[in-house]
Amino acid sequence: MSKGASEITTAALYVGITITAISTALTVGVPTLENMQDAAAISNAESVMEAVDSNVQEVISEGEGSTRTVDIDIDRGELFFDERRNSLVYELETGAEVISPQTSTRDGDIVLSSNAQVKVNETEKEIDGETVECYLMENRRVSVCIEKVDEPTFMDNSDLLLSYKFIDDGEEQELEGELAIEVNENEDTREGDITTEVEETGEFIGTGEVVATVGATDEGSDFSYDIVYRLPTGADFLQVDVQQ
Repeated sequence: MSKGASEITTAALYVGITITAISTALTVGVPTLENMQDAAAISNAESVMEAVDSNVQEVISEGEGSTRTVDIDIDRGELFFDERRNSLVYELETGAEVISPQTSTRDGDIVLSSNAQVKVNETEKEIDGETVECYLMENRRVSVCIEKVDEPTFMDNSDLLLSYKFIDDGEEQELEGELAIEVNENEDTREGDITTEVEETGEFIGTGEVVATVGATDEGSDFSYDIVYRLPTGADFLQVDVQQ
């Protein structure tokens, strides 16, 4: 092979390596670049929310007739008003690790969350003409109300689930049925002294959780267990676990 031919071959080889290297860099870098853009978009949305919140507080303090105009520039994600939460919401589906999944942080009235769309609060239900306090857990698909029992009360655990509703396009459909828990297929374990407590209340929670503690009341019986009612974000079902 002549010297000239060798130089041409080497040059072609270098070009091939360079092209491959550039291609690889772009393939690896695109997701990272997108995540950086998403992180920047989220930071921008936070600034927008802070501006909106600040203006809302000023309008409230100034009273009736006061107005403000806020410029909003959102080029990624979606901004909308959630009537169920009475909140202005910014949503962006991203792989950027801005916050851990199914967690949220709060700064004043502004909440930053990741896959955390459950709302939990205390409310009241009318049951057979009687007002009963309960823990209401809601996501976009399901609404569940578990009776609030502060002091040990003898009752059947099937009475704890006060309502179970499926939500479709904002319309709620009440689902009928009974949820009863038995230990070792023993019907007597359904009844006992029961208390309930909620893990966390508020909005933008990853998984809503209410725990019912059931204990025996008869001298001849000896059992105690917890019923854990969980409503995860995005689920169209209620998860129920029994722990002894």
